[in-house]
Amino acid sequence: MMENDKGLKKAMDQWAQIIQDPQVLMNYDDITQNSLVDEILTPKEAEKQGEKKGVRRIALGMIKKGMDNGTISELTALAEEELEHLRGQ
Repeated sequence: MMENDKGLKKAMDQWAQIIQDPQVLMNYDDITQNSLVDEILTPKEAEKQGEKKGVRRIALGMIKKGMDNGTISELTALAEEELEHLRGQ
């Protein structure tokens, strides 16, 4: 029983050190929020979100090939503003 207490104390001490790092806390918050969003999505919404990610991935490939925003927008139905955002990544 004493070994379990030492292990627990060690884990608690490590956790206390970790949570003092603001970047770690921000990453934890992002992960937690993304998990909650994923749990809330209906299968249909999740499918739409997946399709949107796929279209963005294709648009990034088009950008890398040197295609202009007008053509990419026409082929993917993404707004030119979103394409500019993708170009900035």
